[in-house]
Amino acid sequence: MQYLDLTYSLHRLRTNIPIYVQQLITTTAGRTLLIFLVFYLLLVQACRHAFYRDPTSAFFDPSRAYERIYSLQRQQQAVSFIQAANISVEEHRHPASKVRMCLGIATVERPGEQYIRPAFGSLMEGLTEDERKHIHTVVLIGHTDPQRHPIYHEPWLENLSDKVLTYNMSNEDQFELLVKWERHKDFRRKVIFDYTFLLETCIQSGAAWVAMVEDDTLAVKGWYPRTMAALDVADSKSTDWLYLRLFFTEQFFGWNSEFWPTYLLSSLSIVAAIAALLMGLRRLRYHTAISNWTIYTACFVCTPACILLYFMAGRLSMRPLPSGVHEMPNFGCCAQGMVFSSPAATRVAAKLKEKELGFVDMILEEWANEEKLTRFAVIPSLLQHVGGHSSKGDDFTSAQPMSVAERIFNFGFELYEQRGERVVHPTTNG
Repeated sequence: MQYLDLTYSLHRLRTNIPIYVQQLITTTAGRTLLIFLVFYLLLVQACRHAFYRDPTSAFFDPSRAYERIYSLQRQQQAVSFIQAANISVEEHRHPASKVRMCLGIATVERPGEQYIRPAFGSLMEGLTEDERKHIHTVVLIGHTDPQRHPIYHEPWLENLSDKVLTYNMSNEDQFELLVKWERHKDFRRKVIFDYTFLLETCIQSGAAWVAMVEDDTLAVKGWYPRTMAALDVADSKSTDWLYLRLFFTEQFFGWNSEFWPTYLLSSLSIVAAIAALLMGLRRLRYHTAISNWTIYTACFVCTPACILLYFMAGRLSMRPLPSGVHEMPNFGCCAQGMVFSSPAATRVAAKLKEKELGFVDMILEEWANEEKLTRFAVIPSLLQHVGGHSSKGDDFTSAQPMSVAERIFNFGFELYEQRGERVVHPTTNG
């Protein structure tokens, strides 16, 4: 009996399909829905093409998004610069009467490629002679035996850096601690010591600004004048701020769950506005063209689908971060590049000594949140993280083919060349 009922139902469905299709085509609501579906499918395909680089988007495609475009160009320029510095002795530099910035980079041996070479090269390549005079560069070889690092005896290191820093210290107890941390891979203590050691060395240079840059980064061409201009903007916005961030990753700037009431209210407001508009049009002129089913279709199918696609497109695609210097109190990972004023650097060094272990960015963010300290960032990022092997160990898994280090990436950096931004080198005095 059940088999006969099912057969009869299927027969009725096949018989009535042409009627349903005819109703769908001939009614205003049906035509509206069909046109919308075609438009919506085309829009989805357009989103797949346009938003694959947005890590906050449902259309994010890691296989294409992490493609290095501008950073490859910068790496080639930086490597060529380092190779030239290896075979030519730089003429004696006559530093400016007052150094404006101390640039500190701590480096350790990496498996395979040594990131420090293109990192340092990208920071130096493109500087004018006047800009170079105003920068005091300090490279910390982060090994108790500096001979372990492949770059230690490379000519470019001596030719380009103003100071090569090693653990040549009279405090034997401290040196033994460093040996112990190295042997036991106690990164959380050693990283804090290295950062503080380098920071204090830069403070002693007398520079007004201290830039701390990690050794697995690449700098945009013209990073120095952009940074100095950004520091002026930061100073004009606040008299007491902690740091200017030169790098951040966009992956933490998605739609925040804590704002869901706002998103819901906005969505309901849009649906209500569409309903009011259609009912108003029907009352004024389109009495028969706009039926109740047309309004239902527009308000409860088409509009929600469009709102859903808006959120799927990603927050950074729909609400891009504005270019310039802006406060970034949240989500500003990581510590690849930060600039401190000399007084702020002194406070940071004291805070890190107090904590003794941890990760620099997490300590600074926790402290800044507690003290309500202002933090700025340059948008787009002036640095790119290119490290595939973390100095703290790798974390590849079968579920995630890319390590955490590889996923620390600024997607906007790769589009510098496409934006065609020009770099202005202002004249700097003393």
